[in-house]
Amino acid sequence: MRTILFLAFRDMVRDKKIVTLVVFLLAFSYINLTFFPAFLNGLSDTFQNSVIDTGTSHIIIQPESESGSYLNFESSTRKKIDLIPGVVGASSHISSGATIYFKGRQISALLTGLVPSDDYSVTTIHSSVTKGEFLSDSDDNYIVLGNFIAGQKIEDTIGKDSGFGQVIDGLGGVDVGEKVTVKFSNSVEKEYRVKGIAESTGFSYVAQSVYITKKEADSILGTNDKASSILVKLNNKEDADRYKKLILELGIPNAKVLTWEEATTFTKNINQTFSIVILVTTIVGVIIVMSTIGIVIFINTSRKKRIIGVLKAIGMQQSQIKMIYLFESVLFGIIGTLIGIIIVYASIFYFAANPISVGLGYLQPILPVQTAISAVIIMIMAAVIAGYLPARMASKQDILENIKTVE
Repeated sequence: MRTILFLAFRDMVRDKKIVTLVVFLLAFSYINLTFFPAFLNGLSDTFQNSVIDTGTSHIIIQPESESGSYLNFESSTRKKIDLIPGVVGASSHISSGATIYFKGRQISALLTGLVPSDDYSVTTIHSSVTKGEFLSDSDDNYIVLGNFIAGQKIEDTIGKDSGFGQVIDGLGGVDVGEKVTVKFSNSVEKEYRVKGIAESTGFSYVAQSVYITKKEADSILGTNDKASSILVKLNNKEDADRYKKLILELGIPNAKVLTWEEATTFTKNINQTFSIVILVTTIVGVIIVMSTIGIVIFINTSRKKRIIGVLKAIGMQQSQIKMIYLFESVLFGIIGTLIGIIIVYASIFYFAANPISVGLGYLQPILPVQTAISAVIIMIMAAVIAGYLPARMASKQDILENIKTVE
């Protein structure tokens, strides 16, 4: 075995340029197996967090009945949820359709009443405000508009596009401090001063919504101690199913409890699509690894027929010659994998400190440990499988034919 290892190592050292090329090809094969899935995992996570942070939180409780009904006993339900160990916070929302008027323009929007002090720990709606400020609990005469509702002034739209090549029209450019009139679903009209303009990216609902305090919404809509939904924040979104069971045990009347995945089924479909893409790229990566190692070992053995013949002439067995080139292929795989691991994790650490700005938000590649380990196993196994056939062919070559070969 020591002789086999020595000869394999010497053979690799002899062709440093080829070895370097092969090692880096395999390193990038490892990157292909890990970084692209990490990128897709990060994209999926960014998308999920966008929905969770501004729409559903980790668990959302809604009325069991058709639209138009509410959850009753909102305050007592909230207290029960807050007592569950591990719940970060809960926020009650009142949602209703409304029409917003401003200087002869009007637009329909989803109006949400919330308790700002509760919502700070449950959603990131407050951090979406880019102009002005978010609401406080006592801001009964103020409103926050999504930027698609507020729109843009004519002078701000010159030469600028938004969305799919169209400017954000909305109400034509409401600014902070100006007043808008809101007509509620029960035909009540009231004037509010704009306290902030909220923007969002990706699949967030914020840009297309308007916000007032829940106290104000209750007084207009007559929804005291009621809620359209209760959002529950957890420490980890993976625990949503377990906490759903705990909340169901509370026996909340006329309520359906949904995890963030159940509330937005399209996220599950997107994740399934990403999984298929990752599987396809993994298969392609394995084929590339096997082809690279197989071709290199085959060329290497073809060029060294005379050396193989000499080794056989001095008494080396076929199995020993096979092991030399098989071990070479394993060394190629190990070294290439190690270099690939260094490059991949260096890239992940870099993007963790400098997230990529995409339409959904800021993306950080995520590489689960099991994915990294699986890629290492795949690389080594591919190296062994790809190197076996050329090594076997080399070991079976005829001694005299090999010795007569001119390198």
